[in-house]
Amino acid sequence: MGKGTMDAEKVVLIVDDDHAVLETMQMLLEGNGGFRAYCVKGSLGASASLSAHEHFDVIVADVILAGETTGLDICNLGRRLYPQVGLVIISAEPHVGTEKLPDHSVYLRKPFGGDDLIAAIEQAQALVLATAS
Repeated sequence: MGKGTMDAEKVVLIVDDDHAVLETMQMLLEGNGGFRAYCVKGSLGASASLSAHEHFDVIVADVILAGETTGLDICNLGRRLYPQVGLVIISAEPHVGTEKLPDHSVYLRKPFGGDDLIAAIEQAQALVLATAS
């Protein structure tokens, strides 16, 4: 294929309104190896990114985004476009109704560390793979 090790990377879309949060998550993932992170600020860019890429392995999205579209909307759109995508929903809110979360998604409360994020991404992928078989 000519890409070398890039084929093994997990491609992650990160959607948040906070630039510092995006940067931190990107550094955590790419510094850990095995991940390529695309950071998108807000919901408008997220919708465009979902349509523009061939695939994402995982979407990490904050529930509350500026504008009318929520992180949950982004995740639902992502799942329609990529049925095998893992979903990690993040929020600083202590009580996000789990009944609102997309099926087979993982909820991660802010603040969290890099290990928590990676564990949530792996868990999200495992949930999707388990339902596919």
